[in-house]
Amino acid sequence: MILRLKKLISRKAVRFAAAAFLLFTVSALAFWIAAPYFVADPMIRLRQVTPAHTYLDRNGVPVFYETTHDYEWRFPVELSGIAPCAVDIMLSAEDYSFYEHGGVDYHAILRALWQDVRNLKIISGASTITMQLAGFALPHHRPSLARKFKQAVMARRLEQLHSKEEILTEYLNRIPCGGKVYGIEAAARYYFGLSASQLNRAEAALLCGIPQKPNRYNPKYYAEAAKKRQKIVLDLLVRHELISADDARAIYDSEPLRYRDFNQPADFEFKAVPDETIHAVRRARTEKQAAGWSPAQGEPVLCSIDADFQRDVRTVLKRRLDTLPGVHDAAAVVLDNASGEALVFLGTLDFNAPDDGQFNAADAVRSAGSTIKPFLYAEAVEGGLVTADTRILDAPIRYGTYSPGNFDNSFRGMVKASYALAHSLNTPAIRLAAELGEARMIELADKLHILAARRPEGGFGLSMALGSAGHTLLSLTNAYRTLASGGTLRPVYFRHEPERPLPAGKRVFSEGTTQTVLRMLTTLPLAGFEGTAAWKTGTSNNLRDAWCFACTETVTVGIWFGNKDGSASDALVGGTAAAPAAGEILSLAASKYDLTPFKSAWPGEDALEPVEICAKTGLSASPDCKAKEASVKPAGIPLRLCRTCGDAASDGNPFRILSPTPGTYVAENDAGVRLDLTPGDGVQWFANGVFLGDDPGTQVFIPGTHRVEAVRASDSAMDFVEFRVIRKK
Repeated sequence: MILRLKKLISRKAVRFAAAAFLLFTVSALAFWIAAPYFVADPMIRLRQVTPAHTYLDRNGVPVFYETTHDYEWRFPVELSGIAPCAVDIMLSAEDYSFYEHGGVDYHAILRALWQDVRNLKIISGASTITMQLAGFALPHHRPSLARKFKQAVMARRLEQLHSKEEILTEYLNRIPCGGKVYGIEAAARYYFGLSASQLNRAEAALLCGIPQKPNRYNPKYYAEAAKKRQKIVLDLLVRHELISADDARAIYDSEPLRYRDFNQPADFEFKAVPDETIHAVRRARTEKQAAGWSPAQGEPVLCSIDADFQRDVRTVLKRRLDTLPGVHDAAAVVLDNASGEALVFLGTLDFNAPDDGQFNAADAVRSAGSTIKPFLYAEAVEGGLVTADTRILDAPIRYGTYSPGNFDNSFRGMVKASYALAHSLNTPAIRLAAELGEARMIELADKLHILAARRPEGGFGLSMALGSAGHTLLSLTNAYRTLASGGTLRPVYFRHEPERPLPAGKRVFSEGTTQTVLRMLTTLPLAGFEGTAAWKTGTSNNLRDAWCFACTETVTVGIWFGNKDGSASDALVGGTAAAPAAGEILSLAASKYDLTPFKSAWPGEDALEPVEICAKTGLSASPDCKAKEASVKPAGIPLRLCRTCGDAASDGNPFRILSPTPGTYVAENDAGVRLDLTPGDGVQWFANGVFLGDDPGTQVFIPGTHRVEAVRASDSAMDFVEFRVIRKK
């Protein structure tokens, strides 16, 4: 009985054990099948580790390389950008069954277990390429069974979500290859100075052996160990029947390893040292990020600059600098007028100078001198106050305590506006500035985006017309580009995009106004340039800055010479320091690009229309003007009537302004008062030199003194009224 009971208990125990084992096996299998679905996609974590960034100039020439956040060098390439032999060798060395398993190679695991048990130590880990890639997404800890299991689950998740080609590409771009070098592209460039697509079989076999022990097999320091590992990789190729034993011996013995000179930095290490291109690179990166680019993306950033042209420009500036005693730096900007791309953005001549080498003078706020004058004249032309042939008085002038003179301390009496601008006379410019008023000059500067300094409590004053408000080389160069582009302000770009649509921009001046001013700026030839260019120089007060801006229909050049600490030099005169460099740079541009100079057959010829002017004043001739001559003015903008030769508003002339009337008007606040301007047939209206059109209706006048003019187009009859607006106390 007892024996029978023991047998019964034994059978039940066996059944229970078998059932328990079966339940455990089924549960484990179910868990193994379901586990990947509870794991996040490892590729998300992998792609958070940003690659090194490559910055190219507009011609595809690398100008800068930037390491990852932890100073690693990794340059992602597509599978098609890797030599096929390198791909085959890596698969043979690391995972011959890669295309047959689903992330875990169970046959390799059994083989590895048998080897480990037989040798009583770990011989093989049986990690597939997918498992290794999953391991790259895990924190760096010592190997363990728990870590290996997690890798296996993550590998299966990768295989569920991504193609084999995607996994293999990601793996080849992340393998450790010694030191801070990761990925086959970075390794090929670091050890051989080649791209991954140029590797021969010997080089590919050597690189594919490095990831097993990246620092031990680093050929830069352990060439013999790397060579031995190469032999093992070639033997694996023979074992897998990818090559014959004779081929393996020939590769090992005869095929060259084209090592680069390790005494010199690799190409990306050399280009990782910032130089004068870094200012453009940083702006290009900012633009790229604003357009949705993420640092995790590996595609190169194509900058707008032409690196060769920028080096040539730097050479011109340095050569010119050697002739200027007491001057230590210069900057240059060259813009493509059509696209707005910066072909040159040179903020310094010596980026490695110990004190202020990295300071970007192209973005520095400086006194711009007379380079502001063309925009002042353009505003006056736009308002119908002057045209190129209008006479302006060049004589001593005083406004309160401000009494500017000309650079040469001489005066020329009545001169044409074109002469005054081309020869950079100060007093005519100040007279125009006084007529326009500071508020209007500030508004203009804001429209052009050139006002870089904060407005002081007392205002800038009339000296703003001579550049005292503070401006940058980049913003002024783009403002001159606005003149060269028909009066529309558009942004500057630092990324090269050949297919970028032209933005609408903001209309600042009419095309007729820009044509008028450009003709004024081409009165004198630019030394060093054989074509016709519109150009203007500037010298800041106390000889601290020398400027020149020059433009053709194709490009606009901006040049600055000076010292970053603001120290003065007698050599800092725009006409003698900066203008010759601008002419030489335009000539360089002409040799590189399809440079179109301004010429007699001007573009937009219909933007100008003939006008009969008074030979004495250069204003629109009235019936009282005895001497008259032909001129041109912007189409659609009436030119102010000459009142010097007679009283166009005499009692015998029935033409009168009925509203507003002279006197004083009281405004409730600084917003001003609304006054009706009574229209009439064919009457054109102006307020404070601004053309209002044929039917201005109600206008707002802020506190101050105002002058309203009306001109009858049929007979040039003219009347004006002056009045004040005061704020209610």
